[in-house]
Amino acid sequence: MPPFFILTLKFRLQGCTSLKEKRSRIAPLLAKLKKENISVIESDCLDQHQESEITIAKLSINTSALNRDLDQLLAFIDYHRGDIELYDYQVERYN
Repeated sequence: MPPFFILTLKFRLQGCTSLKEKRSRIAPLLAKLKKENISVIESDCLDQHQESEITIAKLSINTSALNRDLDQLLAFIDYHRGDIELYDYQVERYN
């Protein structure tokens, strides 16, 4: 089985007053992530206005490529997250 990771990201959306506003602020990041070679879902906090949780799964060919992919993905998210605060993340690796 190829190595993979599951990355869970927790975001805070300051000032959101509705779920519609939350979706409009998180949608650009989700759209950009879905263009990458990963699986991504909004996994929790679906009914909370000011928080969001996104879970990402990524397969790779070997452990060193997996580590590189994780570093690149975290940098990509940091660059594209806009005004959404990333306040926590967890990585589960399976080799």
